[in-house]
Amino acid sequence: MNKRGKKLKSRDRLTRKMTKDGLVERNVVSGEETRISKREADLDLRGDLKKDIARRETLSQLGTRSGKKPKRVKQVNPPSPDIQIRAEPESVNKDIEPRQDVAPEIPYYHKSSLSEKVDSAGFTQDSPPSEMPAQTVSSDFSERAEEPERSNAGPVDKPAVKLKPNKPDKLKFTADETAPETPKLKAERKLAKAQRQADRAESKLEKAKLPSKKKIRSKRVFDEQSGKSKRKLYFEREVKSQSEHIRGALPLRPVKAAGNAAIAYGHRKLNQTEQENTAVEAAHKIETTAEGAVRSALRYHKTAPYRKVERLKRKSKRKSINLSYRKAVADNPKLQSNALARFAQKRKIKKDYAKAAREVQKAAQRAKKVGSAVGNAAKAVAGVIKRHPVAAITVIMVILFVFAIMSLLGMFSGIGSGGLGGILSASYLAEDADIDNAELVYTEWETDLQMKIANTENSRPGYDEYRYNIGEISHNPFELMAYLTAKYQNFTYDAIAPELAALFGEQYTLTVTPDVEVRYADPYDADNDGDFEPYDRTVLTVRLTSKSFTDIVTARMDGDETERYGILMQSKGSRQYIANPLGFEWLSRVTDFYGWRINPASGDKSIHYGVDIAVPAGTEIHAGQDGVVTTAAYDAGGYGYYVVIEDDKTGNNGSVLVSKYAYCGELLVTAGQSVKTGEVIAKSGSSGNAASPRLHLEVIKNGRYLNPLYFADTGSISFIPAYGNASPMGDGTYAALLAEAEKYLGYPYVWGGSVPATSFDCSGYVSWVLTHSGVKNVGRLGATSLFNICIPVAPGDAQPGDLVFFQGTYSTVFPVTHVGIYVGVINGVPTMLHCGNPIQYTRIDTAYWQNHFYSYGRIT
Repeated sequence: MNKRGKKLKSRDRLTRKMTKDGLVERNVVSGEETRISKREADLDLRGDLKKDIARRETLSQLGTRSGKKPKRVKQVNPPSPDIQIRAEPESVNKDIEPRQDVAPEIPYYHKSSLSEKVDSAGFTQDSPPSEMPAQTVSSDFSERAEEPERSNAGPVDKPAVKLKPNKPDKLKFTADETAPETPKLKAERKLAKAQRQADRAESKLEKAKLPSKKKIRSKRVFDEQSGKSKRKLYFEREVKSQSEHIRGALPLRPVKAAGNAAIAYGHRKLNQTEQENTAVEAAHKIETTAEGAVRSALRYHKTAPYRKVERLKRKSKRKSINLSYRKAVADNPKLQSNALARFAQKRKIKKDYAKAAREVQKAAQRAKKVGSAVGNAAKAVAGVIKRHPVAAITVIMVILFVFAIMSLLGMFSGIGSGGLGGILSASYLAEDADIDNAELVYTEWETDLQMKIANTENSRPGYDEYRYNIGEISHNPFELMAYLTAKYQNFTYDAIAPELAALFGEQYTLTVTPDVEVRYADPYDADNDGDFEPYDRTVLTVRLTSKSFTDIVTARMDGDETERYGILMQSKGSRQYIANPLGFEWLSRVTDFYGWRINPASGDKSIHYGVDIAVPAGTEIHAGQDGVVTTAAYDAGGYGYYVVIEDDKTGNNGSVLVSKYAYCGELLVTAGQSVKTGEVIAKSGSSGNAASPRLHLEVIKNGRYLNPLYFADTGSISFIPAYGNASPMGDGTYAALLAEAEKYLGYPYVWGGSVPATSFDCSGYVSWVLTHSGVKNVGRLGATSLFNICIPVAPGDAQPGDLVFFQGTYSTVFPVTHVGIYVGVINGVPTMLHCGNPIQYTRIDTAYWQNHFYSYGRIT
């Protein structure tokens, strides 16, 4: 107490602290706490609701004791109808009677909690069953509205909807509680992904820039002051072609040409004198190498934008094709029910793409003709206008009307093929007949060449000896058609016939050389009479030099054509009318191809209208198309057991598609039966004229035979052999193999040769040695067929007696093109004995053989 008798009290000490409920002021002396924040306190979503309401009332009372009136909040819009609202329990403070015209307070919970799965009692796992029934909050809400401050001073007008920010879900579900993704949702998800990828690829392609140049243009403008029209010049940017960009600016080309001429002159002078000094010669070679590297680097740098655009075009094309397929799957989810359905849909899309590509090509030709006609008409109209202005106006109106109609037709044609431009480079564009004629004439020329060589002794008799050195007579049909399409697009046979003749003439060179050799009846003078008894022997040497078809066509194409050529080789033309009849890759099993050949039975020239595919007996044969079985019978003199399927004319745009399956061992369908693509119709065998189990496949459309390699699905080829385990050849067996193989050292290479009398080719030589050494009777097999009877072994596990296989040594559809006998490491060098030219030992660690290496194989 002080002197006046008044009681003294300590001075207030106030502190403020920010809590989760806002700013709170605390009197350290009295211990009182006053909530001074205007923000409403958060609900404890994981606690008891009644405790939370009591805590709210306590805070409101603290605010009242501090002398602050609760703030009234303006009415806000009611919550979304997607939100289910329930009334809050009665207020803890009974002294205040709530207004009847005010909506009750709405407790809000975290969005993820409100969208949880409801349990059997109808409540979420985070809410007490008695207090918090499950609520669903619309996914459109991502933020919370301001919630009014609550107190016991009086009711508010209307509470506002207040949503908490999205937080990671802490509630986990087991696999049984979550609903599996339906095929429809999966298809939609993949469609959305394909759409994003296609849009992104298209966007990148649009943003890619190519080098451009300014070009002067002119246009006629109307001058309002003079009332006359006049021509105005302006600049317009134009994309440069790749060749133009590489050549550089036009004014600098003479300078570059002069510089190149000077450099070439200097090199010629050095070439004349460098032989006298080794150092000068070495320096000159280094200089020329460096110049070549610099030129290549500059060219690579200049062509970078064009390569980027081409790369983006290919990517955009792939994404567009995938998007088209995903759209089809989304529209019809049953397409994903099995592999056959997916295959059929993809095949249909390819057919549609190819058809649209042909339509675009024809539309472009029509537009070109229309443009030419309009240009000629414009010249005629110019003269008519001067002489007959009134009549000219009428004629002009008619011409413009016709031109508008033609433009609309061209536009609709483009719309009908929209989105398919990316696959033009992956499809053969010529008509079926032109494609077929081009392949047939090339096989006929090759057959004529074989027959000419085979008839040499009859056409040129009287020689004591005939010697043959014959290269490969073969071409890859896919390479031929890819080249013609890349070079000439929608070609006709008559237009490309000279090109075919030029290709054939460059690929094959046949020379026949007569000679006279002196021989000796007694070369060692065994009778000691001093007379070696010489005599003349006439010899005719027949030599066929063949070049790689791949190298020939590659040299005839520019960069863009080479790019299209590579795409066509991968797609095989996208003209497959018939599905795969075997369900696996069969191209490497073809023993007889479509086209002209020497008939193995008669020896005459004849045409083979299908392909023969070697398969084990009993292999299931599938229908390659939907249709009706028109024939299921036995032909003793030819096809054996065979099946013919024909489609409905109305189901194939009015055309008739027929597929034939012959040499079967068992038929599983009858005539008149309807079949679907992929249905098993027969099993393979060796009936009829078949010498071994095989399938003879023919494709006929509108009465014309077509090459099954182009118009039937052959399956995909894997160039990666699967290695296995097998015991290596024993010493005695290997010794017999090597002894037989060395008998023919020095024999020349002869294409198709398989016996010592005619000499051998690579596979004929190995087949002969395996059979006559007693290792295994394999008959006469090709290189690919020899690989098919082997177990592939890794290079590190190869042992003497194994076969070694190579690929790409000449142009053919087969994955394996050359074979030799591995004899192990000789003098530190891996070596093989093979029919090269001639039969000889050859090291296989050279760059050529390593680049073409395919696999080792072990005979079992």
